[in-house]
Amino acid sequence: MVKLDRINLSNEGLTKFFSPIEAQIMEVLWTTEESTTPEISEKTGIPLSSVAGTLDRLVKAGFAKRTMDKSGNRVRYLYSASESMDKTANTITKKVLDSLVDTFGKLAVENFHTYKNNK
Repeated sequence: MVKLDRINLSNEGLTKFFSPIEAQIMEVLWTTEESTTPEISEKTGIPLSSVAGTLDRLVKAGFAKRTMDKSGNRVRYLYSASESMDKTANTITKKVLDSLVDTFGKLAVENFHTYKNNK
């Protein structure tokens, strides 16, 4: 989950901000309109129980939405991303930038103005 005290900038991609399981699940949610827990488990190869627990945490954190489908003879839950990947990126970026400004103040702002991605 995106908690500033758990961000690991040495990790790759989304795992800088999410656990590896959370990142895989979010990628599925961003690319499909709605998915069930078994569908997500099948697409990611993550065990069903791990997907279910992780989805609960993602819903509580506001990154995923859960709706109930009562069609047919049974009830099932459908999951989707709460926001697009771009909006989630904006949310995460704002948290990180706010933290940097809170910690380093004017120096952080000056670095934002001169930043160039020279990889």
